[in-house]
Amino acid sequence: MSSPEVRRNIIVLSLCVALSASAMSLIFTVAAVIGFSLASDKSLSTLPVACMMIAMMAMTAPSAVVMAKFGRRFGFWMGSAIAMMGAVSGMGSVYYGNFWLLCAACACIGAGNAIAMQYRFAAAEAAPPEFRARAISYTMLGGLLSAFIGPNLASFARNWFETVPFLGTFVALIGLQVLLVIAIGQLRLPDARGVEHVEPARALKTVLGQPAIIIAIFAGALGYAVMSFVMTATPLAILDCNYAFGDAAFIIQWHVVGMYAPGFFTGNLIKRFGALRIIQVGAVLNFICLAVGLAGQDLLGNFWVALMILGVAWNFMFVGATTFLTENYRPSEQARVQAVNEFVVFGTVAVGSLSAGSIYAASGWITLLYSAAVPVGLVLLVVSVYSLRRRRQVA
Repeated sequence: MSSPEVRRNIIVLSLCVALSASAMSLIFTVAAVIGFSLASDKSLSTLPVACMMIAMMAMTAPSAVVMAKFGRRFGFWMGSAIAMMGAVSGMGSVYYGNFWLLCAACACIGAGNAIAMQYRFAAAEAAPPEFRARAISYTMLGGLLSAFIGPNLASFARNWFETVPFLGTFVALIGLQVLLVIAIGQLRLPDARGVEHVEPARALKTVLGQPAIIIAIFAGALGYAVMSFVMTATPLAILDCNYAFGDAAFIIQWHVVGMYAPGFFTGNLIKRFGALRIIQVGAVLNFICLAVGLAGQDLLGNFWVALMILGVAWNFMFVGATTFLTENYRPSEQARVQAVNEFVVFGTVAVGSLSAGSIYAASGWITLLYSAAVPVGLVLLVVSVYSLRRRRQVA
C-alpha cells in the first residue's frame, strides 16, 4: 500500500496531467485547422503540430538538466511559463493571420508540454517500486478530464471574438496554464538533488545498449508517433467529408477519453501480465483501429470508433513502455535515460505529425491509414521476438 504522502502527490500530479493534457487536446483540435486556413501551401497544414513535437524533442535534455539542478517543481513551473508564452504568440498569429507565428506559438506550447510529460516520471520516483506501475497509470488517468475540457473548450472558445476566429482558443489556453501553476505549487515531491545512490551510474552507452532499454524506447516512440500521425490528420479528414467542426471536436474528445480512461486498470494489468504483454495488446488494438478507419468515411461513427480504439492503444503502449523503461535503469541513471527517451519519442512523433499533412494532402485518408500499419507491425514483431527470447532464457 502507498503512504498518504504518495497518494497526495499522485492526486496532484494527476490534476496537473488533466490541465496540461487539456491544453494539448485543445491545441490538437484546432492546430491543423488553423494551419490549413493560414498556410499558402496546404501540405504544410500540419507543420504547426510538427513544430510542437520538434520543440518537445529539443526541450527534453534542457528540462532534464534544469530539474536535476533546481528540482521537479521549478521545472514544471518553467514549462507552464513557456506554454503561456506560446499562447500569447498564438493570439498574435490568428489576429495577424501569420502562419509562421502560429508555428512559433506551437513550438513554445510543445516545449512546455515536453516538461509536462515528466509528470509520469515524477510519479514513478515518488512511489515505492511495487506501486510504480499503478502510480504512473493513476497519474495519467488525470488526462481523462482533458477529454471533456480541451475539445469542448476549443469549440466553445473558438468564437469568443467574432471578428477573429480561434483567438479565444489561445485566451482559454492561458487560463489553463494559470490553473496549472497553482496546482504545481501544491506538489510535495521528494528532493532528489544531491542524493548519493547505492549503485553508481553506468556509462550512458552501456545503459542504452541494453536490449530492454532499446525495446522500451522503440515501443514508446512508435506507439506515440502512430497515435499522433492518425490523430493530427483526423480533423482534416472529418471536415473534408463535410462534417461540422463540432463533430471533429467531439471525436477528438472521445479519442482523449480512450487515451486516459484505461488509467483505471492499465497499472493493474501491467502488474499482472507484464509491461511487454500490454505493449503487444496495444499494437493489436492499433491494427483494429486502422481496420475500422478503412471501413469507410461515409459514416461519422467509423471515425469515432477508430479514434477511441486508437486512444486505448496509445495508453497501453505508452504506459507499458514507460513502466518497462523505469524497470531497467538504476535510480542514478534516471535523468539521462529519461532525457534520451523523451528526445527519441518526440523526435519520432514530430516526423509522424509532419508527414501526416504531406501524406494526407497528396494521397488522402486511406493511404495515411495504410502507412500507419508499418510502424505498428514493427513494434509488434520486435516486442514479440524479444519476449519469446526472454522467456526462453528464463526457462
